[in-house]
Amino acid sequence: MAMMKMIALTMVGPHDEMEPVARQMVLSGGFQPIPLDFLVNDRRIRSRVTTETDNPYDDLLSKMSTIWKVADEPIPDPEPIPLARDFKYADAKAVVDDIMGKIESLNIRRNFLSEELEKLEAARSFVAALKNLNVKPDEFAAAKFVLPHFGRMTVENYNRLIESTQEAPLLTVELSRTRENVWVLIFTVPGYREGARNLFESTFFREFSIEEMSQNLTGEDPLKQVEDSIQQHKKDIGVLEMDARGMLDKNRGELEELFSRLYTMQRVYDLCRGRGEVSGMYILSGWVPEDTYDSLKDMLQADAPMTSIITEQVGNMAYTGLRIPTMLRNNKLVRSFQDVVAMYSVPSYGEIDPSPFVAITFVLFFGFMFGDVGHGLLLLAAAAFLGKRRVLSKSLAYVMKCASVSSIVFGLMYGSVMGVENEEFALWLSPMHDTGVLFGVAILSGIVVISVGMILNMILRYRERDFGRLLFDGQGLAGLFVYWGSTVAIFLSVNGVETPFKVDYLWYIIFAVLLLSVFRDTLARTILSQSVHKEPFAMQMFEVLHNLMNYFTNTASFVRLAAFALNHVALSFAVMTISRMFEDLPAGIILKALVLIIGNLFIVGLEGLIVFIQVLRLEYYEFFGKFYRGGGNVFKPVTWKRDRTPQKS
Repeated sequence: MAMMKMIALTMVGPHDEMEPVARQMVLSGGFQPIPLDFLVNDRRIRSRVTTETDNPYDDLLSKMSTIWKVADEPIPDPEPIPLARDFKYADAKAVVDDIMGKIESLNIRRNFLSEELEKLEAARSFVAALKNLNVKPDEFAAAKFVLPHFGRMTVENYNRLIESTQEAPLLTVELSRTRENVWVLIFTVPGYREGARNLFESTFFREFSIEEMSQNLTGEDPLKQVEDSIQQHKKDIGVLEMDARGMLDKNRGELEELFSRLYTMQRVYDLCRGRGEVSGMYILSGWVPEDTYDSLKDMLQADAPMTSIITEQVGNMAYTGLRIPTMLRNNKLVRSFQDVVAMYSVPSYGEIDPSPFVAITFVLFFGFMFGDVGHGLLLLAAAAFLGKRRVLSKSLAYVMKCASVSSIVFGLMYGSVMGVENEEFALWLSPMHDTGVLFGVAILSGIVVISVGMILNMILRYRERDFGRLLFDGQGLAGLFVYWGSTVAIFLSVNGVETPFKVDYLWYIIFAVLLLSVFRDTLARTILSQSVHKEPFAMQMFEVLHNLMNYFTNTASFVRLAAFALNHVALSFAVMTISRMFEDLPAGIILKALVLIIGNLFIVGLEGLIVFIQVLRLEYYEFFGKFYRGGGNVFKPVTWKRDRTPQKS
């Protein structure tokens, strides 16, 4: 099957071997760590275990990124590169400190100029506003009976401030605004100083000192003075960036390689963070797919001979709270349909992966309901376009392409092109002329799909050694016999087929088998000697009746296959009829063409979406409801690219 068998792996070894082991795990991307707390239930033992909390390479990477920030260049994307076994943190730190010794002065100077530039830009907004009032900054700062505050805040926080200060002794004057920020001047009375401060903190008001600005702007033309200072600061920052860029260009290759090495080691320590240490021995535990275990074991024997490997069969584990992750491995034709299954729920470990069945039935059902050569081609073009523009995910675009091809194939079988059916060219049937056959095939499809779901449920019961439910449950062998027997009996009765026996005898047998489901648990205990949970008789009766009703309602639900096939023809016929109404009007040909284009696009867009939803409904309720539980935990190996989302175990 597509579900990979997982192995719980624990490695115990010295520090100088465990770090290269973790490095290999990161680069291979096939290891999901298990926190040590899940593995150690004894608190006395757990108290002796220490774990890493800080990642020492975080600080080194932050310092390295300063080089590109000072040069006003984007931080490079790291690339996975092999590391020598003797690559040590102390050596890396010494190299980074040496580099930072050369760049730190530039960085300090640049940060200082950037802060000063921010104050100058604030002063420019302030002085420009006062110039219109014919007031100088020093005169404004000398106010005694009101307290002026100047600064900026986001547009959202500015609106919050206005709403919350309608009854407060505050006067807010908007000076200017950008897309994100608003420059404001706020007046308040001296007695409301503390209340104003609380409001400013709650709205993240960035205040600039009016007194400081007035002291620095003492010329006749303060606005020109601040403009000159801004230009000088920008020029100085540009010089610093050129110096840093020159240093970067001179050693770019070596610096980018060091950055990638540090990033790799950071990922290694992220993996090692969940490992434990006991008396100098390091412990690293996690999940690996069974097919990668041999290569991993060979690597450990070659690179870490002092490291011991402990494996455990998942069926024998006694750990509490530990969920075995699910890893699916399907071929390219089926892989994208895993996402269709995941929209419902990921398979739990050991469960049957329904992706191969969904890949077949989804495509067939969609084509059956939306069979049209022209509309299928339009849908195929739309799926390709939206997939290329990344409006649709890669997997969903692939699913829609498969569904479109199915529509084209069924369109040929129906003889339908852009809603126009030609019975002579139909390779199979015409929905409008062979309605009875269409509904018969739809119901037969439902019987097959529901039967497959029940058979898959029996396979699961066999794996779980739950033979009572396998044989006597309404979703097991007894239920399958009741379902098939009822189907045959109804077919014989409705069509008046002559049989060598009375159909009533078949109903008697069906009723007898149905009684087995009622006494399922009793039969499992007495005949199979199986220990089962005893349920109230009324509950068992309700379950049997529920299953019996589901047999017929689920089967009847598949009538929608034929109904939507006819609906497609009806919508297309309506569009054609409306278009003919414009033929005799002025510019009738153009209007008719517009109606046909808009109408067919409407059919492809709206009906295509509705059919997609209806197919999902058949999959999730009529098919999955027979055997599928879901609730799995996706296998998330630690990879070289850092994942900010927390991993579950």
